Amino acid sequence: MTISVVIGAGTTVDFGNQNACIISANWGFNPGRADAFCLGSFESNPEYVLYKPTQTLSLTGYAPVQSSFTIPPSVDCDDASTINASVSPATCEETISSDVSGSWFVQSYSFSKESMDQPAQETWSLIKYKDLDDFLTSQGVSSDRIAIPSGVTRGITMGESTEEDGVGTGIQFSSVFAQSQTGSVSAGGFGKVSFIYSGTVEAVGGGSSSAAFVGTGSASIPYTPLYI
Repeated sequence: MTISVVIGAGTTVDFGNQNACIISANWGFNPGRADAFCLGSFESNPEYVLYKPTQTLSLTGYAPVQSSFTIPPSVDCDDASTINASVSPATCEETISSDVSGSWFVQSYSFSKESMDQPAQETWSLIKYKDLDDFLTSQGVSSDRIAIPSGVTRGITMGESTEEDGVGTGIQFSSVFAQSQTGSVSAGGFGKVSFIYSGTVEAVGGGSSSAAFVGTGSASIPYTPLYI
């Protein structure tokens, strides 16, 4: 096992607005191994093992990290729209490298500004299904055992915001269908009540950094990789 220390001050991120201030980055790779067992053996049969690799990246920064990004549902079997992002980690070991770059599908988005005296933050969670063969072939996996989707379609996105139009919280609704309410208070202190609007979402990003603004918003974006 090799552990490499990543130096934050030397790590650069290319994502979103030119002057975007990213405060954290998290990434990972999952080989997506699907074992195949046969009767008479406790070991997986390598002739039938398949891999469906994915790579993930999560970036958090002070809003607005990225301007509004539209997320329409797919109407065909082609790839849904993607967004470019890359991370260049600075490590203590020169031999350690990490390829975290390319085109990504936006998997979820969240905005949070809990009070006027705190900066607003956006978190973009991204996923990649393609261009991942090298991760496995470099480990000796045969390319014909790696399943790469022929297309990645996007479903209808649902989300919520403390704003009815959602725009200040980086959530653009195409329709709002419900309103809920949460509240809390403690003895001898202060509390608050929030109205939360839920609906279908057509775009995310571009949340407000206004000092006077307070709110939250989130959206989860579904995808279906097609192996046809």
